[in-house]
Amino acid sequence: MKNDIITFDDCLFLIRKFYDKLLVDDQIAHFFVSLHLDEHIPKVAEFWAFLLIDRPGYNNNMMSAHAKLDLKEKDFDRWLALFHETINEYFEGEKAEMAKQRSTLIAWTMRSKMG
Repeated sequence: MKNDIITFDDCLFLIRKFYDKLLVDDQIAHFFVSLHLDEHIPKVAEFWAFLLIDRPGYNNNMMSAHAKLDLKEKDFDRWLALFHETINEYFEGEKAEMAKQRSTLIAWTMRSKMG
């Protein structure tokens, strides 16, 4: 049995593995290659730790950070598929399921606001 997402380190691990997939994906890697990953990945992990394990401290606006990107519906679908694939590969449990549910809602919200 795999572990659930229960600590910040779990969130950080998840996001690092997710970005490993994003950065080699032919469809959406170009959105991420110019990021300073040493700064970006911990911020993304903080966001997910805030959502999943109620860790305080996240105070960025995720929507405004992504609004300048020219993301299409197929890009959101690919992002979501890779995120769920990464979760399923490494985690299982209540928080892992919550991460999939919340990521689906985030993708839908961003797609509707940006598209």
